[in-house]
Amino acid sequence: MVGVVCLVSCANPAMASNSDPDQGEDRVSDKQRSEQRLDARKAQRPTLLKVTADQQTTALEFAKEHHPELAALLDRLQKNSPTQFARGIREVHLAAQRLERIGQRQPARREAELKKWKLDSEIRLLTAKWVMSQDPELKQKIQQLLRERYEARIDRLKAERNRVAERLQQLDQQIGMSTEEMEADLAADWERLTRQAAAAAKDRKRPAKNVSPNNKNQKSKTEKRPKA
Repeated sequence: MVGVVCLVSCANPAMASNSDPDQGEDRVSDKQRSEQRLDARKAQRPTLLKVTADQQTTALEFAKEHHPELAALLDRLQKNSPTQFARGIREVHLAAQRLERIGQRQPARREAELKKWKLDSEIRLLTAKWVMSQDPELKQKIQQLLRERYEARIDRLKAERNRVAERLQQLDQQIGMSTEEMEADLAADWERLTRQAAAAAKDRKRPAKNVSPNNKNQKSKTEKRPKA
């Protein structure tokens, strides 16, 4: 816009030498509007997210291992767009931490969740490319990944169903065992309670072992006193 204004003013000297008395006020107003627009852009500018060196290392290593194309994109963002780079590092780091927690609690589930993350990441990245290029090959690849993601979701649901069915079977076995052995369990519980109650009563009736010296001397005198 600045270049266009300069070209117009240079091409028309009369415009450049215009002595309109309102021109000074217009210039001031234009300056104020420019400053206001600049302040608005600064206010809308995204705040730079802070990431630690450990977060950056973990995220980049995770991306290089599981989605190399994403790792390459992060390298470019680090040079060209620090804000986007920090946001990407944070997202990948959170995903890596989540998968680590899942692996600690449910190791068998980690692979399925990792596959889901990889598919989601590839779909997002390729979709961003397709928006810019409208490449039919990219569209076909994205649709194939969407199909794979859907099939992976079905596999996760089946695995969850099997896990729940196994847990229900265990609960049914415990319920059945409790019904069959109820009388034996009740007898065992009663015997345990009576033993505990008897032991507690015995402890309460047991005489104190500590006897004061005065009581010992008095007992000794009573034993030595001759009978009348």
